[in-house]
Amino acid sequence: MAKIDDDERLPGRRVRLAGPAAQARELAEATARLAARRQRDALPHRIETVRLVLRAPIRGDAPDLVKLADNRKIFEVLARLPHPYTRADAIGFIEIIAQRPDERPYAITLDDRFIGVVGLTFLDGELPELGYWLGEPYWGRGIMSEAVRGLLEAAFATRLFPEIKSCALASNAGSLNVLEKAGFVRTHEGIGKVGNNAGKAMVYLKLEQPKWS
Repeated sequence: MAKIDDDERLPGRRVRLAGPAAQARELAEATARLAARRQRDALPHRIETVRLVLRAPIRGDAPDLVKLADNRKIFEVLARLPHPYTRADAIGFIEIIAQRPDERPYAITLDDRFIGVVGLTFLDGELPELGYWLGEPYWGRGIMSEAVRGLLEAAFATRLFPEIKSCALASNAGSLNVLEKAGFVRTHEGIGKVGNNAGKAMVYLKLEQPKWS
């Protein structure tokens, strides 16, 4: 039986071949995705600091997560936190968002109790981005700085993170202090474009891997 070619079966259909520029772009994007996945997978499952344990969020964290995240003061300084924050939001974070290949969040725990989140986001073509929040009852005790330092040290120990970026509202002096204490340097200012931060004045920062790490 004679073979009928697709172009004969569907008149006007043509095979489109990507040009060299498109092929190079696709290769670069695929390489970037693999590099980001490698970075994410190289991070330890558990990080211990003097007072804290950072670990994957679990379903048992949901009650404390709802209690602490349902706080307008926290909502107003984060781009992606829902408000009001419900149990459904908590389960969605633990079972869906935390499992995505472009996210690596850690539950911050103190004495085995959930008190906040610190983590890295991996977006195509961008540096890994540090993000975090801490429950209000634990503010003013240096806990956020300790958690951030713990995650950064673990990331740099892999030798796969030459640079990490972060950002904060220009009005959020506490968050900027945490970042600058960790060694982040301001790179520029701008207007937020994402979620709850859209239209607000932002400060963007970057941290290079210390040469001695």
